[in-house]
Amino acid sequence: MFFQWRSRFRAVLLLAFFTGITSLLVAQTISQQRPSPPRSELGLEIGVPRESMRHIRFAVSNGGRSSTLIHRRSLSISDPQAAGDFTAIDVSAEGDGDTIRVRLSVIYNDLSNQEWWKDKKEKIAGSYVVREGEPVWPTELAQFGIEPFEMKVISAGPIVFKPGEGPRIINNSTALEVARLEKHLDFYLISLKNISSKNVVAYTISTGGGGVITSSEGRGDPVIAAGATTRQTHLYGPNVERDGITITNVIFDDGSFEGDPNVAARFLARAEGVRIQAPHVLLKIEQTLAVDSSELPSAFDKLEAELWVIPEAIDKQSALELLKTRFPSLDDKTLSGLYEELKGGLYDARNIALTDMGVNRRMIQERQQRNGDDGSAAESLRRTLEHVKQTLEKITLGQR
Repeated sequence: MFFQWRSRFRAVLLLAFFTGITSLLVAQTISQQRPSPPRSELGLEIGVPRESMRHIRFAVSNGGRSSTLIHRRSLSISDPQAAGDFTAIDVSAEGDGDTIRVRLSVIYNDLSNQEWWKDKKEKIAGSYVVREGEPVWPTELAQFGIEPFEMKVISAGPIVFKPGEGPRIINNSTALEVARLEKHLDFYLISLKNISSKNVVAYTISTGGGGVITSSEGRGDPVIAAGATTRQTHLYGPNVERDGITITNVIFDDGSFEGDPNVAARFLARAEGVRIQAPHVLLKIEQTLAVDSSELPSAFDKLEAELWVIPEAIDKQSALELLKTRFPSLDDKTLSGLYEELKGGLYDARNIALTDMGVNRRMIQERQQRNGDDGSAAESLRRTLEHVKQTLEKITLGQR
């Protein structure tokens, strides 16, 4: 029965996929993602004794600037008295042809303050020209009680792997294949091709302690149309080299899937919650849209407050009975877990509206701070509510 999905799940399966997978991947998934590396042919490598990978690498484009902070905990202290209360070393690098000019400064700010840089407390350690094949050791750090480390120029050009080369890849999908895999310093870039006849609306790539979820969230075009190739996805290198790359779950626009059926059951349960709650949220949106523009700002505020406390559209006992009907082979413990997914879906439906409304409110406030009240707030609010209405209508009608 797990493989006989009904068409009414199609509209909401993506939202279930997007939210449900986060409870299945390790909590570190998001936190372990790193910023996309800039394209460059040169990079700076710093050998940091206490760094888990024993180095820090970043690309430096010719004529461009890059920077990073090396926190105190990653450094070796040779003289605690001289080190004092410094918190980090600020590394500023500028590409200059085939060399990289590096400036090091010792930072004494409290880095837990996100705006520490506005009152920067630093002492310049030194400036250096680092050439390929000529490592530099900033011995001036010793006067600050910090053990010097090695800095060297490395190639930051991409390494493109041929099929069968590179890190281990486990593909649990017959619909997706690796179209291109390349490495940039500590990042891997992967592109996938959809070789099936069905549109893919979501998929996951796991890298052990981390991973990437790609989903249209039920609001846009397929993430990979039949026969199409994805844009490059960034994966954190150390995770890839330790655990390989696994293409885990794939969801198609007809509601079918590839992957773990137990995972699919959780997706479907959450999708059912979205489907159940969506009409109730939609009704409130429609009621708000019916008011005059002069009353819309206050009605918008009222709607937002009501959505935060909107009653659940199904009680627990009824939800459990529904799940037993949908998944008769599952035991009570598993059904209890699915109920939590369904309940999460109830709030997902509400959050579809609240998220867009919150973004719109901030945009209006920022515009009013810059330009004053230009009288366009009501029009902007109405456009946002119309957009939310269309999304909820598609979910309610079982259409994408």
